[in-house]
Amino acid sequence: MSPVLRFPPQKGPRPARPATAPGYAELITTSNFSFLHSGSHPEELVLAAMQMGFPALGLCDRNSFAGVVRGYVAARDNAALNPAFRYLVGVRLCFADATPDIIAYPSDRAAYGRLCRMLTRANQRGEKGRPFLELADLVGPAIAGQLLILVPDEADWEKTEAVLARLCRAAPGAIWIAGTPRFDGQDRARLNRVAGLGARHGAPMLASNDVLYHEPARRILADVVTCIREHRTLDSAGWLLSANAERHLKPPAEMARLFAGHPDAIAQTMHLAGRIDFSLDRLHYNYPEETIGNGETAQQTLERLTWAGAATRFGPEVPDDIRKMIWSELCLIAYKGYAAYFLTVEDIVRYARHERGILCQGRGSAANSTVCYCLGITEVNPRDASLVFGRFISVERDEPPDIDVDFEHERREEVMAYVYAKYGGRRTGLTANVICYRSRSAMREAAKVFGLSDDVINGFNRLLWGRNSGQGLGQVGALGLNRDDPVLAQLFEVVKVLRGFPRHLSQHVGGFVITRDDLDSLVPIGKTAMESRTIIEWNKDDIDALKILKVDILALGMLSCLQRAFGLLETHYGQRLELADLMAEEKDPDQTRKARVYAMIQRADTLGVFQIESRAQMTMLPRLKPARFYDLVIEVAIVRPGPIQGGMVHPYLRRREGLDPWEPDPTDPLDGVLKETLGIPLFQEQAMQMAMIGAGFSSGEADQLRRAMAAWRRTGRIKIFRERFIKGMTENPKHAYSLEFAQRCFSQIEGFAEYGFPESHAASFALLVYASSWLKCHYPDVFACALLNSQPMGFYAPAQIVRDAAEHGVEVRAVDINHSAFDCRLEEDGWSVPDHIHARHAEMTDDILSRKALRLGLRLIEGLAEKEIARLVAARHAPYLSVRDLWLRTGLSIAGLEKLARADAFGSLGLNRREALWAVKGLIGTHGAQTLPLFTAAGLPAEQPAEPSGLPEMTPGEEIIHDYASLSLSLKGHPVQFLRPMLAARGVTRAANLAGVPAGQRVEVAGLVLVRQRPGTASGVIFLTLEDETGIANIVVWPRTFEKNRKTVLSARLLAVHGQVQSDGKVIHLIAETMTDMTGPLLDLLDGGETERARPVAHAALPGGRNFH
Repeated sequence: MSPVLRFPPQKGPRPARPATAPGYAELITTSNFSFLHSGSHPEELVLAAMQMGFPALGLCDRNSFAGVVRGYVAARDNAALNPAFRYLVGVRLCFADATPDIIAYPSDRAAYGRLCRMLTRANQRGEKGRPFLELADLVGPAIAGQLLILVPDEADWEKTEAVLARLCRAAPGAIWIAGTPRFDGQDRARLNRVAGLGARHGAPMLASNDVLYHEPARRILADVVTCIREHRTLDSAGWLLSANAERHLKPPAEMARLFAGHPDAIAQTMHLAGRIDFSLDRLHYNYPEETIGNGETAQQTLERLTWAGAATRFGPEVPDDIRKMIWSELCLIAYKGYAAYFLTVEDIVRYARHERGILCQGRGSAANSTVCYCLGITEVNPRDASLVFGRFISVERDEPPDIDVDFEHERREEVMAYVYAKYGGRRTGLTANVICYRSRSAMREAAKVFGLSDDVINGFNRLLWGRNSGQGLGQVGALGLNRDDPVLAQLFEVVKVLRGFPRHLSQHVGGFVITRDDLDSLVPIGKTAMESRTIIEWNKDDIDALKILKVDILALGMLSCLQRAFGLLETHYGQRLELADLMAEEKDPDQTRKARVYAMIQRADTLGVFQIESRAQMTMLPRLKPARFYDLVIEVAIVRPGPIQGGMVHPYLRRREGLDPWEPDPTDPLDGVLKETLGIPLFQEQAMQMAMIGAGFSSGEADQLRRAMAAWRRTGRIKIFRERFIKGMTENPKHAYSLEFAQRCFSQIEGFAEYGFPESHAASFALLVYASSWLKCHYPDVFACALLNSQPMGFYAPAQIVRDAAEHGVEVRAVDINHSAFDCRLEEDGWSVPDHIHARHAEMTDDILSRKALRLGLRLIEGLAEKEIARLVAARHAPYLSVRDLWLRTGLSIAGLEKLARADAFGSLGLNRREALWAVKGLIGTHGAQTLPLFTAAGLPAEQPAEPSGLPEMTPGEEIIHDYASLSLSLKGHPVQFLRPMLAARGVTRAANLAGVPAGQRVEVAGLVLVRQRPGTASGVIFLTLEDETGIANIVVWPRTFEKNRKTVLSARLLAVHGQVQSDGKVIHLIAETMTDMTGPLLDLLDGGETERARPVAHAALPGGRNFH
């Protein structure tokens, strides 16, 4: 440690501190939205400035406005901290032609638009994420209205002066030059030089600390992100690192002290700020009106289409209650001027559904309105849900509605192309998705900077769990590291802060912003990986904050699955089905088929079913026992953080099961709101209605409460509603409530702040739940085939989908060159369901109408290219007779033929896996010879029987391992069956036998790890799903047990768990106490005795488990 130098005490009286802070605005502030150039979030910088008493702060990131909205929201939502504070929007222009950096502040809205267009052009010229900007781009039309601060390049003062002179000629009176202390002993000379340079050209010096972080402690983080950016370690970065920790936000008084010799430089900051007449609330957004025709206004067109749709939905005589709802909604839409927005969504849905035949469905609070139901945007009848139209639009709410439309995930691109074609690239852009550091990426990047080896970094990441899971020094002992190492301590502190830092911008999955005017005057537009796509710099939260409308065109795998299933059903069973037909079952006088579907759901036989296939949902189903559509709406919503954190789940289930009977009080208006959920609030809409009916909130005030709930982590604003809510309930003139009851109600509402699910979303999802359940119940062959062809999606891998189909009596046939297509498909003459259905599903025998066999598709073969599959299928006008015949007729590569052989796809030729591989190897060296002109003219020679390879047959264990390696599943058996003798000797219980074990008894189970799930609401509890040859076992791992067995839980392929059986009706769990990694013994049996070569292959082939959060 360096010695501390002591200076003699100053003689004479100390100068008095100024009574008030000097007027100083920090105008050169870089946030982490300059991507690896700063150590603080925009919100941190703004809040720090407000707390220090700054009159103004300007945020200016590098060639980007990506972070400005976050700073704007922080200033807006915390205005009480510093009512006079001004938040200024600027940009730091960094040039590709060696021009020193220039800070640009637009003085008005027009200047801001010119700046956005200039940055858009730079984005288009440069690479993605690296704009190409030259001084000539600025010194032209774009400079009009800009207030510019030149940051001197101290390595080239001559260049700096030349640029300053040019700027002053182009925009006299609007140019400043930055004076920035560097704390290197040269500041007096430096500031004098800058002041003199500015005086020669009429550009005043402006004081700044060129801020990179809001507090000195972030210096180390700034150094770390610099090293990440430059691909260096801290030890090798040298002069790239900060010389000190002074680049933080300094109080105005401190800046005045530093510029005591140049007080005018401090005053110039306020002078420049005073000339800025622009803020983000000046952005006025105009929605396009292409969907309007026939001389009508947007509102007239919307009303015409709505009433026409109402006649289709409800008949020529629309019921009075529906007419009233429609008029109420239309009036609100007219008042807010949102008609064109609804017409845009209707136009997109109509194009997708009627012109392209794409299955789609709207969802969300706005989508589940009566108007959207009449327009065909959603299939959920508003009578089936207690909608609150003010949830998304009201007189008080000055924010745009939000409608999400889900499309088949493989065909969404067609819809996006339509939007671009209709509105053009200059007026359409995708919203951004901010890619941030998560636990693994933060640890990986920071550890490299600290010089740790790849082995240690991989070890750290193997111990991590979840997107933002923490990691402490207590865990490093498992890697053989010293937990007292100060370097490691500093690393972990850096990782904590780095998590959540933006890394780069990506495109949102489908959020479109469409404008009437050019979009690039609103926000800079950038490139995406696709040439035809453009992206704006703001994400969905930024868009909402600025009241800009967006259309969400989203992809949903289950819609692709259902569309395929409906096609298979019509082709193979002659039954034409649509989502609306399934909804009709709910009100069909014959409730038999509906009841059988719900019986399957109540048993939690829902593997593959939309939304209710997770372990948490499967655990809930036997207790909730859904029997009608609204029960599914509740089921979708109840296993969510909001109800769980609010303590609403168990009280609801107790009432549902009759353990805590509840009857609504007809004199209590709140009981009317909560009647359908047995007096327990489960939906956001109910929380809003409680505020409106119980506490006297208007619909707009209730929506403000909802938004406070949604943003509670960032702002904590929900607490400001507590007093208003409790007072409203206790003083309710119609039904006064007790203080204790009012407090309990607000506590329940606070629970939704974690993540309350809207009833409108749940209702749309519930329709897909029923549709997928209906298919699984009656046509498991169709359902499994459609699921496999729609992968990847859901919790379970193809192996579990295939196994589940077989247990429901479906014959599954292997991949084969003569029978398989690209996709899985159905074939005639399948097994008899009663003869093959598993005993646990026996009660479904009469419900299942399947008669087909499921043929696995070539798409399942790992690494086999789609174009090679297409060639194989196209040339199959007659069966292939040999490997050579296949090769000659298709021209497949040797590598492709090997993949087919490794997948055991030559079974129809009588060849096993090794024999097929032997035949393929025999083609090597003659590849292409028989396609020469001489051989082609002579025709293909007659097939000769293949000579025996003489190779030994694979053991059953080897066969299964190679199946898993090539297909990720096996029809020949299960890996655990080969370990059963050893497991039996150990006393391990089969998964299928757990149902017969009394609650409280301790047993051990073992199986492949399929799923690890740690929900954010489970207080660190992990749910494991293990699979053996007899079925699935559900394991609960408490946090303390997990910490003791972290490495085993996260890395084991085959896991043995000893613990206590816990059963609640049909729900059985094993509470883990001890765990053993059994992967090694399993590999010993499966590698065929060739340990050195085969063991790594076998380990890689076994499923590693899928992690969910």
